[in-house]
Amino acid sequence: RAERIPQSVKVIRRRELADFMNQLACEAQRRLDAEETLASPHYLFIYGLQRARDLRQDENFGFSSYGDSPPAPSPAQQFTTILRDGPEVGIHTVVWCDTMTNLNRTFDRRVLREFAMRVAFQMSVDDSTNLLDISSASKLGQHRALFYNEEENIQEKFRPYGLPSVDLLEKFRLA
Repeated sequence: RAERIPQSVKVIRRRELADFMNQLACEAQRRLDAEETLASPHYLFIYGLQRARDLRQDENFGFSSYGDSPPAPSPAQQFTTILRDGPEVGIHTVVWCDTMTNLNRTFDRRVLREFAMRVAFQMSVDDSTNLLDISSASKLGQHRALFYNEEENIQEKFRPYGLPSVDLLEKFRLA
């Protein structure tokens, strides 16, 4: 469906993710160095974070052998940098993940706080508290979701809808 969107879209497969994260992190750093806060926006959409194993935090906790030169940043480290510094220079990220357990495999609480706006469906009290700092998502019924904006302390229940049809996307593309 990417071809139906009027802006240019680049679809990246899982095996290309490490190279793409490097390119995007370099672009973010270039914009930061040049203080390009009004550069054209880039949007990174990750659908199925649980499948993006390259973005999971390193298990070695950053230790290296004595005398080794520091390794190049991993895709996980670059992703964290993009989340932290990207919005300032117009690089924004939208992530979908299937469970809180899988989300925690990629993000620790500090990194999760880089997402000021979050959407949650029905989940356990513990998962809701870990994701949103409130238990409200545990009280949602079926076919309901909760939008949470941490910066403005807003929570709003809503009824999510399915993806738009190909015909509707085509109509907007031609408009």
